[in-house]
Amino acid sequence: MKSSSKWKKATAKAGYSAKTVMYIMLGAFILTSVFNTMGREKASQSHVFITLKQQPLGQVFLGILVLGLACYASWRWLQIFITDKSTDDSFFIYMINKVFFFVSGAFYFIAAYAGGKTLLALKSSSSSQGSGKKVSEFLMQYEWGLVLVTAIGLCILIFAIVQFKHAYTTDFLEKFSLPALSQRIEKSVTVTGRLGYTARGVVYSLVGSFFILAAFLSNPSEAGGLQKALETLMQQPFGPYLIAAVGAGFIMFGLYCALEAKYRKID
Repeated sequence: MKSSSKWKKATAKAGYSAKTVMYIMLGAFILTSVFNTMGREKASQSHVFITLKQQPLGQVFLGILVLGLACYASWRWLQIFITDKSTDDSFFIYMINKVFFFVSGAFYFIAAYAGGKTLLALKSSSSSQGSGKKVSEFLMQYEWGLVLVTAIGLCILIFAIVQFKHAYTTDFLEKFSLPALSQRIEKSVTVTGRLGYTARGVVYSLVGSFFILAAFLSNPSEAGGLQKALETLMQQPFGPYLIAAVGAGFIMFGLYCALEAKYRKID
């Protein structure tokens, strides 16, 4: 039983460490995109993998990152089976959490797969915006495609609302043993968590809206991911400042993931 607990902790910590690297690099790319249009094309998951691979010992570091992302996916799927129902939660909320663990695991497994393709120098999707467009194009070929694209958009919007909820209520602090943390660490968790979840909420709100707009207009090109979200923010008043805030927020979320790797309750 003790060895099983150690295995779970190692898997979770490796996963949160991988998220730390990915979000900090994404945030850095987003910040650089404030100064040039080409930078926005580089603010994607695939460019994180490519940039890491180009560094000295890059293949080793990318391999470690891919393994970490796979560990996080495994940890999310493991939570489906080991997370018990809270007395405060309804059965509906309990099942929604199970679905969230599955979808989150699938997302990071796909990320690990994309990183593995980059590591092996296989051709992959060039951008998150292109991926969103391809998904909507594929689904809209079918009679039920518009409904499904709308459903995907609504799910993403719900996920965005959950991010804002975390930022507002700071319920993410429940993941930590607060009495064991110093006041400085607790404040760091609170600040990085709030800023990080807010930034994710902004981006996912835009991405979800893109999918719903694509379904409403029956136009797959309206769908998009992070890059299109950045382009949309740039078109707003004070656009560069909004993008800089999102980039800083992503870096904060990366630091929050680092604190999770170090201090989060695993059992």
